Amino acid sequence: MIKVLLVDDSPIVTKMVSNYLSEKGYKVDFANSPFGVSSKIKEFQPQILLMDLGLPGLSGEKLINLCRKNHDDLHLQCRVVLFSSANEEEMKDMVAKGLAHDYFMKGGSLKDLENKIHVQMAALPCRLN
Repeated sequence: MIKVLLVDDSPIVTKMVSNYLSEKGYKVDFANSPFGVSSKIKEFQPQILLMDLGLPGLSGEKLINLCRKNHDDLHLQCRVVLFSSANEEEMKDMVAKGLAHDYFMKGGSLKDLENKIHVQMAALPCRLN
């Protein structure tokens, strides 16, 4: 079962995406605040981290850097996918810098998001839990 952690400050978005992915057989957890995400990563051990960039109190970029600092192997065991309505060029730049593996613009179809998750899972080395 693919484990997805969704970090987004909108409860509407987290509910919609969580419900869709859960119905498709994914195990989903979410956070509506950047605070405590590092602990959730440790406990939940997601394979996919869907990260909004426009989080109140701590930008998505800073949160990714903090999570990477707290979890040395985050990029090896988890694929980080930016999930935002932010400037697409900003997200492309973050991927090019190696802060994330890919991005997905909010407003796209959930089926396309699911396809993006499958592409990222194919790039993830196998791990035993």
